[in-house]
Amino acid sequence: NFLHMQSSIKIASLVRPWVRLPQQLIDSLNVKKIGFSAACLTQIRFKSNRSRRGLYDGRDIRSGNNVSHSERKTKRKFKPNVFVKRVYSETLDEMIRFRLTTSALRTIDKVGGLDNYLLNSKNVFEGTGLAVKKRILEKVGEPEGISP
Repeated sequence: NFLHMQSSIKIASLVRPWVRLPQQLIDSLNVKKIGFSAACLTQIRFKSNRSRRGLYDGRDIRSGNNVSHSERKTKRKFKPNVFVKRVYSETLDEMIRFRLTTSALRTIDKVGGLDNYLLNSKNVFEGTGLAVKKRILEKVGEPEGISP
């Protein structure tokens, strides 16, 4: 049964390359026996440098087609709706300037403020968002690994 689970994980990670597998699971799999490299199992979706700098809430540049009346297709890019905004942090008691998307702004409102968003969001792992998150955790006095 465990061998069947391993093969289904292998197949799922190849079909959907943005699936990130836990390192313990990768270590437990005998990668040479399966015939795939460990890099293949841990491949994640590309993130643009632009979206790494601000709070983009998982949004990024997508590609698609412009379709004319004659249904002729030409390639185009769909860019996220990004703007510069100052957002208030209750813990730091200051306004902090971010590049953020409308999606991120709605999520911040939904979770109850910038501090909750930064501490609980899975999309904050580098850039200015991570720097402010570390400042909040220092001010609160909790270790980095624990979220409230």
